[in-house]
Formats: sequence, structure tokens, C-alpha cells
Amino acid sequence: MRESKWESLIDDASSFCSKYDIVIPEMDKNYHLGKSKHRSSSVTYSHHLRVEVFNTIIDLQLSELNSRFDAVNSNLLLGMASLSLDNSFTNYDKDKIMKLSTLYPHEFSGSKLEDLSYELDNYILF
Repeated sequence: MRESKWESLIDDASSFCSKYDIVIPEMDKNYHLGKSKHRSSSVTYSHHLRVEVFNTIIDLQLSELNSRFDAVNSNLLLGMASLSLDNSFTNYDKDKIMKLSTLYPHEFSGSKLEDLSYELDNYILF
């Protein structure tokens, strides 16, 4: 998310600001902490927003999710997300689905897991 969503967030925020006549700071200008603009700073608005705000919020969200969900619940959620049809199966991940199936041993015996593995290889092709 750090790498792929930053640009789309900036585009969405810029579009929103333009629509409602909100002033957008020039991202390559120096960011000044507090009211004093006389102190020189080598940090740009872009750097401040991306590193000090965006990444910090992602870290806080990840920390919160990790404290609420154990490994089994996380694997369950990731496995379910891997089955999503959105964006031409961009979240498809055979390994996560296989890990999900191991959480249901009464449904997937050893031979059924092997069959599932072969079926998942063909899943995206169709």
C-alpha cells in the first residue's frame, strides 16, 4: 500500500480540493513546522505528507489490526480476499487459498488438498 496507493490518494485528494476550491500546497516546496516560516527546512510537503503522515497512519492501522487478529484469523481473511473477483483477480493468491483450506481439515483431506491445488492452477485460466 505504501508503494502503490500513494499516487492514487494524492490524485483523489487533489481532485477533491479542486472541486471544492481548497488550496493545495505546492508539493515540492519546503514544509515548515509550526507558524515560523523563517526556520529553514529541507523537508518538502510531499515528503512530510508521505512519510510523516501517510506511512505513520498505515503503521498505526497495521499495529491495530495485528493486535486484534491472531495468525489464524489473518490467514482466514487473506485467504478470503484471495478469492475476490475484483480487478480481474488482482488479489488471487493460490498459496493463501491453500493455507485457508488447511484451516478446514474436515472438509479437505490430503487427497482433496492435492485436487484443490490442481484446480487452483486452472482457476485463473478460465
